[in-house]
Amino acid sequence: MSAAHPAIPWLKRENQRFHERLRAFAGADWRKPTLCTEWSAAQVVGHMIGGAASYAERVEAALEGRVIFGLGAESAEEFQAKRAAIMQETLALPGPERAARLGEADRRLDEALARLRPGDLDRPTWHRKGSLPLRLLPGQRLGEVLLHHRDIRNDPAAPIETEAIDAVAKVLEERIPRQYEGAPQPGLAGRFRIETADPAHAFTLEARDGALLLAPEAGGFDVRLRASVSDMLLLVSGRADPAARESAGRLLVEGDRKRAEALMRAVFRPI
Repeated sequence: MSAAHPAIPWLKRENQRFHERLRAFAGADWRKPTLCTEWSAAQVVGHMIGGAASYAERVEAALEGRVIFGLGAESAEEFQAKRAAIMQETLALPGPERAARLGEADRRLDEALARLRPGDLDRPTWHRKGSLPLRLLPGQRLGEVLLHHRDIRNDPAAPIETEAIDAVAKVLEERIPRQYEGAPQPGLAGRFRIETADPAHAFTLEARDGALLLAPEAGGFDVRLRASVSDMLLLVSGRADPAARESAGRLLVEGDRKRAEALMRAVFRPI
């Protein structure tokens, strides 16, 4: 299962951990607020059901050489409407049935991802932010599951807690360049060293021609950003304020300040 991408087995384990939490929910737990400030726990889970279902369909289609919106949609607008409808439908379900619905959707996605082989990773899939190669999907979904698990705990001071933290550190190599694609900074050029702690991991990115690409370690860097893996994931998903993290000593920013701020504007934002 881990041959195609290191996040795949961890995603299955994190899905199971999330399901165990939901199975322990009492009725009132579903109505509690979350860190997704406009959503209850039930709404967060409804959102996750639509995500897992659409990801599974897109992976299955990609393995057949097809690119689809998913959920039977014929356009991006229809897709978003169907996602919203799934959330509303699941709100009407009893809690145990809602948890079971997520379990079914996640199992289908786990099974689809288990079919991937290294040669499949460059197959394209549709994403609302643009084309997404299959290689990015396992890590993206792993991040979503971890973040939403934290959301329903509703503790803004809580870190990301997971045994998959080593995998998350590596997923950041994929996630940060992808995040940059959505808000490239005009004229930004240079080399950026990204370092994490707990666990320690490091990689270098180079900004050029409107893109952010992995670069060789040799050659120095213009900017260094350092934070724990938990904080870095929260930052790149727009769930932590860079200025507050830096002031608290939880984000280290060294080097060319202007270039650092341009990079942070592009990648430390909601997806």
